[in-house]
Amino acid sequence: MKRKIVAGVAMAVVLAAGVTVLLTAETPSLPETSVALSSPDLIAPPSLTLSPTAPTSTSASPAPTSSSVPTTTPPPASTTAPKKTTKPPAPKAEASPNASGPITFYAAADNDPAGSREIAFPGLHREAGGTGTFADPLTFAAAKGAFKPGTKVYVPDVQRYFILEDSCATCSGPHIDLWAGPAVDSGVIRCEESLTKDGARPYQVNPPAGLPVMAGDLYRGGKCYQS
Repeated sequence: MKRKIVAGVAMAVVLAAGVTVLLTAETPSLPETSVALSSPDLIAPPSLTLSPTAPTSTSASPAPTSSSVPTTTPPPASTTAPKKTTKPPAPKAEASPNASGPITFYAAADNDPAGSREIAFPGLHREAGGTGTFADPLTFAAAKGAFKPGTKVYVPDVQRYFILEDSCATCSGPHIDLWAGPAVDSGVIRCEESLTKDGARPYQVNPPAGLPVMAGDLYRGGKCYQS
């Protein structure tokens, strides 16, 4: 009986030794790791160095709102009205006399018939008159055939335009007789005499517009034109 037990134990030892040899031969030795363990009771896996990965944002950046976008404020509109530039007045034209002759004057007081304003060639006016401007010249008389009715002249001595609308029985050639006004008093006769000068006086036939003008009758309100 003891021999059987001893033989069984011996057999078991042999088998155990064989298993041990077999395990030792088949199991390769693992290389030692250099990982330092913080605790001797824990077996840590080999050291792995992991790079920290920043979290990836999956949300799109919000579009800037109108309040976050810088705006440029336009300069305030000017409330001052632009200054108007006043053009300097154009220089007045100067008379260029192209004729000369005796210049006399008449009025309603010494017209024919006396006291009337009748004219021989009604045109711009139905009777003697006017203001002396280029658009509304005063009446003048001349010898028949000396000028065509409606002809304009400018007389520098009295700064007025005249238009041929009457005939003068005592005139000849370049002699012109200028209308002084509708007055019938003796004052107008004296005015005519003061305005009449000896010899030939210059005047311009077919003058341009824009020459200096002192508009109105040569005798008005008891006063005579003074050059």
